[in-house]
Amino acid sequence: MPHNNDTGTVSVEAYKAALRPDLRVATIIHTSPVSGMSVDVAAIAAEIRQAAPECLIIVDGIQHAAHGQIDIKSYGIDGYAISPYKMFSRHGYGMAWASGRLTALPHENLDGGPQKAWELGTRDTGAYATLSDVVGYLEWLGGKVSKATDRREKIEAAAKVIHDHEKDLTDTMIHGIGNHTGLKDIAKVNIIGGIDNPAREGLVSCWIDGMHSTDLVSELRDRGIRVHARKDDHYSGGVLIPLGRTDCIRVSLCHYNTKDEVTRFLDAMAEIAG
Repeated sequence: MPHNNDTGTVSVEAYKAALRPDLRVATIIHTSPVSGMSVDVAAIAAEIRQAAPECLIIVDGIQHAAHGQIDIKSYGIDGYAISPYKMFSRHGYGMAWASGRLTALPHENLDGGPQKAWELGTRDTGAYATLSDVVGYLEWLGGKVSKATDRREKIEAAAKVIHDHEKDLTDTMIHGIGNHTGLKDIAKVNIIGGIDNPAREGLVSCWIDGMHSTDLVSELRDRGIRVHARKDDHYSGGVLIPLGRTDCIRVSLCHYNTKDEVTRFLDAMAEIAG
C-alpha cells in the first residue's frame, strides 16, 4: 500500500481499493519507521475481514511498540510482531503473538516435534527475561502516574502518559517554544507528514534543502546530538521515493527525553540551516 505523501500514513481507503475475495495474506505496518505515522489497525483489519474473511492478517508493530499501547484483542488479526531492542530491551531476538489458526498452519518444524511449536531450538532465556523486566517497568510507571491497582490498568496508564509526553515533545520540536524556533519556521527545513498530524508517534523526519542528510547527521553529532539518516533503500524507499527524496533524517524521541534536549536540537538545526 503506498503512503499518502501529505500525511505520511496509509488510510483505510487505500487498503479498501486493493481488497478482493481471494486475498490470502495481508500485512499492516502499525507505525512507519520512516514517517513515524501510525495507522488504524482495527479499522483496516475489519475491512480486510469483510472482503476476505479467511485472509491471514499479520501486523508489524516494531516501531509502534515503544510509543503506543498494543491491544491485540481489539484488532481482529492473526499475528503481531515486535523487536524488543526497540522497546528498551536487547538485540538479537524477536517476540510475536500468533492466533490459534495461524499457530496451527503448517510451518518449518523439526521432524517428529510438536506440530504447533514455532521455535527450532533453545531460546535465549536471558533475552526474554529482559523483556519481562520491561513489562515490569511499564507496570511500575503506570502505578506512579495513576491510581490504578490492576496490572493491565497500570500498563494502560503508562502507555497513555508515554504517548501524551511524546506528543508534547514532537509538538515542541515542530512548533518551537519560547525563543527556540520550531522546525516548521526554520528556513529550508521540510517535515515529512505535515505539521499537525494526529498519527505521529514519537519521531519527526525532515531534511534541509541543499544538504545531504548524512552531512546533517554529522553536523548534529558534532554538537552532541544523535539522529539517524534514512535513505531510499529497501527499508525507507517506500516512503522516500514517492516524495522524490533520496534521504532524510529521523529524529526519534522516547518518554525519557526532555524539552531541554528538544530545544538544544532546535537551536542546532537553526544554526546549521543558516
